[in-house]
Amino acid sequence: MIDLIEVLQHWYASQCDDVWEHSFGVEITNIDNPGWRVKINGVSSKKAIDLDSDRDDMDWLRVTATETEFTGYGGPGNLKEILTLAMDWLK
Repeated sequence: MIDLIEVLQHWYASQCDDVWEHSFGVEITNIDNPGWRVKINGVSSKKAIDLDSDRDDMDWLRVTATETEFTGYGGPGNLKEILTLAMDWLK
């Protein structure tokens, strides 16, 4: 099984060049639905994603990604799923 945190850490470290990290990066925060928000920006040439999945009040996803920014929202148990989608988008 892929360690998502390790993959994210490696990707982040590979971006840091004493300039990039001052304007771009990764945000992981909780939201009051309840749930999570993951935002990654400062990348280029990635494929667009538009995903909306409502399984129930606590199990849901909304992901939008452009060529330069990933934003994923999900229920309180969906952080791993959001991070998996984010890491797939970064590949």
